[in-house]
Parts: sequence; structure tokens; C-alpha cells
Amino acid sequence: MNDTKLTRTIASTATIKLANFPGLDLVYTPLEERFERLTRLARRSLGVPVAGVALVSEGKQWLKSIAGWNVSEVPADFGLCQWAIAADGLHVIPDMSADPRTSSHPFVVGHPRFRFYAGYPLVDHNKLAVGAFCVLDVKPRNPSAAEQRCILDLAALTQQEILADHLTTAQTALVSKLSVARREAMIDPLTRLWNRRGAGVLLKAALENADQNRQTLGIIVLDLDNFKRVNDTYGHQAGDELLRKVGARLVSALREQDLTFRLGGDEFLMVIANADQRSVQQIAERVRRAITDEPVPTRSGALAASASLGVTLRAPGERVTVEELLDRADQALMRSKADGRNRVRVTA
Repeated sequence: MNDTKLTRTIASTATIKLANFPGLDLVYTPLEERFERLTRLARRSLGVPVAGVALVSEGKQWLKSIAGWNVSEVPADFGLCQWAIAADGLHVIPDMSADPRTSSHPFVVGHPRFRFYAGYPLVDHNKLAVGAFCVLDVKPRNPSAAEQRCILDLAALTQQEILADHLTTAQTALVSKLSVARREAMIDPLTRLWNRRGAGVLLKAALENADQNRQTLGIIVLDLDNFKRVNDTYGHQAGDELLRKVGARLVSALREQDLTFRLGGDEFLMVIANADQRSVQQIAERVRRAITDEPVPTRSGALAASASLGVTLRAPGERVTVEELLDRADQALMRSKADGRNRVRVTA
């Protein structure tokens, strides 16, 4: 199903706040494959255009994962999960245009013109409601018993992930010390990866963690090949869509403990903890194939993409600054480009 028909950036313009819901450390953290795979699975198994994991914090519903709709957050009073969050179980609205609670909702009367909603509340360790797992359609639906069971199963898996401690040590240290507002400033709004500011903090933390545990640290830098040609040929909207979907592919190709950043433009950084040179090279090659093996679907059509990658490793205890480490990775990236692009090169 084409997920580009429902894409639009939503501005947080409303002033009414959903009061007194607790926050989560998951709010304003980057894409994680463990949530992305659940929303992808929901779309495929239920045949719905949109599936999401919505969390409530500070007057917003923030989408930890959203498949099929290019939205990262909405004001709480615009959010579609408030009824599910307040429910004791699965909450279904078969036709939102016919329900008095939602018939005049901006997302029902206007783009994307949702009709069907089903959601199940998610709770924190204190059993307090913090969000909902939800699926939506632009057509009215009466889900069968089997479909309702599927939603409940996926919501239960999502709940397990929310209560699990899967964040890396570096991310945990950052999340536990910073407010939601500070974390928000470290997230790239386009790709929903950590941004350059986040890289400055997290890379330093990763180095400290590697020293404490006497582990090797791998650095991968990546540039998309001929990205300017995409913008020139198809426009910046297609370029942005390509960047966003490439970012999601990077997350899918890496391990859960690895870190992914968008440094700006078409430049990405990955930090690989506790892996030897062979393993880091294999990870880098897996990342390259994730971009090249299948064209990237966009509203301008499926676009072929490739990337050049540079890799370097920091040995345990090696005296090297963050800047020197990144410079070494950049040197490897330059070799990759000089050797013909669409390949991985390593600099010691």
C-alpha cells in the first residue's frame, strides 16, 4: 500500500493541553527498529494505511513510531488516541465521520480524512496510561474478531517493549539526565534520528563507555551518492522523502545497541559499540546493501539510491579525540568516493 498519500507535516498550533499524563523517557528519542517493525507488521497484517505508537507528554501526542503517515507529533487535543488512552481495553471507532466525538475532527473533515480508528492503551511501570497502540484507515471498518485479536497481540508486544530496558548505555545516560525539551533539540525533525548536537553528546559518552569496558568502538560515516541530482531532478520534497526513508533503513540494518545520527544534508554517522574490524565492516556493508538493494519509494516514483561509507575503529584506551576519530572516518569516506562510490572503505 502506498504510504505517501497520507503524508503531511502537522504544526503544533493548539493551546489546549491534555492534563497530567506522566511522561516517558521514550519521548523524543530516535527511531528504534523494535517499534518500527511492530507498526510495519500492523499495516501488513491488517491492511490498514496507518499504524502508530503514540505517547503523551507535555500537551502533545508524540509518535514514537508511525507507519504510513509523515507526522511526528500533534497537539494533545488534536490527538486521536485520547479515547484509547482513557479506555480499559481495545477502543474501536468504526466510522469517525459518524461518531459525535470525532465527526468534526480536523483529521476527519480534512486531510488525511480518517474514518476508522482502533487503539489500545499503553502503560508505564506504575500502570499509569502513557499512550496507545493504534491503527487507522481512510475507510470505515468493522474489525472481525480475528483482526481485533491481532491488534491486541501487537499492542501487547508494544507494551513489552515500552517496559523493557533496550536503550544503549550512552543513550540511557543522555535520556536520564536531559529534559524532554533538551532531547527534542537533539532530534532531527526530518529523519527522527539524533542530530549533530546529539552526536556531540552521545559520541563522547560512547567513548567513555568504551574505555570503562575496554571495548573497541567503530565509527561509520555515510554520504548518499549523487544526492544533489535527486533534488535537482525531482525537487527537494522528493529529496527529503529519500533522506527520511534512508534513515529508517539505517536503523533497520543496525543492531539495537548501535547509534545513528543525521549530521546534516545527506551525511549520516553510525557508532558501533563492542565490535571488531571485521564485524564493523560487515555492518557497514549491510547498511550499504539496505540502501542499494531495493529502490526507495517516493511520491516521485521509486528512486534508486546508493551510498559511500567510511569506517574507522578506536582501540580500547586509544588516545584520540572525537574530532580526530571523525577525521579518520572521513578519510575513509573520501577513499570510497575516489574508488568509484557505492562501497565501504576502512582507515586504521
